[in-house]
Amino acid sequence: MKKILILILCLLILSVNVAFGIEEVDTMNMGSPKYLTLKVENNKFILEWLNPIHAMVREGIQYQVDFKVGRNKWQSEEGNILANTLDFTTNGKTSITFDPVEEGLIKNINLEENSYNIRIRYKDDDIVSNFSNVVSLGLRPYYENASEWAWSELDMAADLKLIPESIRQDMKKVITREEFCEVVIRLYELQTGKTVDYSGQSIKDSTNTEVLKAAKLGLVQGNEKGNFLPKDPITRQEIAIMLRRMLEVFFPDMDFGYVEEYDYADDGDIAVWAYDDMQYMIHKEILRGDLNGKVNPWSHTTREEAVVVVLRLFNKFN
Repeated sequence: MKKILILILCLLILSVNVAFGIEEVDTMNMGSPKYLTLKVENNKFILEWLNPIHAMVREGIQYQVDFKVGRNKWQSEEGNILANTLDFTTNGKTSITFDPVEEGLIKNINLEENSYNIRIRYKDDDIVSNFSNVVSLGLRPYYENASEWAWSELDMAADLKLIPESIRQDMKKVITREEFCEVVIRLYELQTGKTVDYSGQSIKDSTNTEVLKAAKLGLVQGNEKGNFLPKDPITRQEIAIMLRRMLEVFFPDMDFGYVEEYDYADDGDIAVWAYDDMQYMIHKEILRGDLNGKVNPWSHTTREEAVVVVLRLFNKFN
């Protein structure tokens, strides 16, 4: 009885796939294109890749070219992906000319202003393989692996040079204490046009010049043992303290009074030594609560979140 039910379920799934044109991924039989490379000749893209034996033995197999410009969506995500019959050259390699202008995907190729990204996969009837590696040419975004919600603010931050080299390769990674120092020192130099003279400044466990600059400005200090713990993740309430201290540097006579306009579920979790600074940053909408009504004072922050918070401070008080 159990075998009959399983068979019926499989037939139902197959019929749904056929009825709605759903493509199945079947990497066991086809494999995926290997070692995809990209170059430009005569203002057209030349693609070359190696085909695994599983693909070469399938008659009538097609390849699909997936294309996107910059951070735009892939053509496959838009439901529009080009397909052609796969031909083989020497030793199982395939080399093709791909012209996105002729295909109507873009108006022209401009490597100085845009980045172009391409990947390949196989298609055999309604079965598709996994994609190959992604190849790219042209202007690369200054930062990598960022969430879509942060793109516009990160673009502004990049233009203002608020994103240090040390964090730009992976913006979703949790930011450390020394990395946040690097961001806020860039804010200081942007705001004042000055470079911090950190001569004579020292911290027991860090020689990072940006950490020393932050210590010179009074933004950070060591613990009771004189350690700064530069590689540790920074918490949201520690960020609030550093940003308030930075404002004191910019505006020594500023009034840091606030009104507790928001009643967050975890207000009681804020450390006594950080409470006023957290409330002030919330009052100024530099820090915000999450969808669960929490402000998460002890939580860590991603690099993209930290840069966006610093950008908000700049925009608010610039």
